[in-house]
Amino acid sequence: MAESKKIANIALVGAGRWTQGWHLPALNHNEQANVIAIVDTSPHPKSNLNPDLEPLSVLKEKYDAMIFSSVADMLQEIGPELDGVLVATPHATHYEVSRQVMGEISRRNANGDEARPLHILMEKPMTTDINHAIELYKLVQNVKGESKFW
Repeated sequence: MAESKKIANIALVGAGRWTQGWHLPALNHNEQANVIAIVDTSPHPKSNLNPDLEPLSVLKEKYDAMIFSSVADMLQEIGPELDGVLVATPHATHYEVSRQVMGEISRRNANGDEARPLHILMEKPMTTDINHAIELYKLVQNVKGESKFW
């Protein structure tokens, strides 16, 4: 009897050059991943290194994903459905985005939803402030359940 493969529901936070050039195409070709949300504060992300970035409206259709302008809105609407969040925002924003996503992990644990972990993959560096890095490390150590932070 063949094992059924679990499909992971993934949200991408940040729709810039790395997301459009690497993360979205790779996840789209991964049969075990389902991109359900893309979050960016700009309806049309810009990059000096790639002037041809697509607007969120195009990404929505191309990847059949919901679009959000804030992490808080995304977590409010679909947080319980997520298996993973890929953080691909400017380095200085990693701390705040991570804290918000870890709030979803805390809510799951408080509700007894530990059976559905939430994993975070963050581009490097983790943050641009050593004190923020230490705080995130401590938060990860305090999170119970199977959720992971890479």
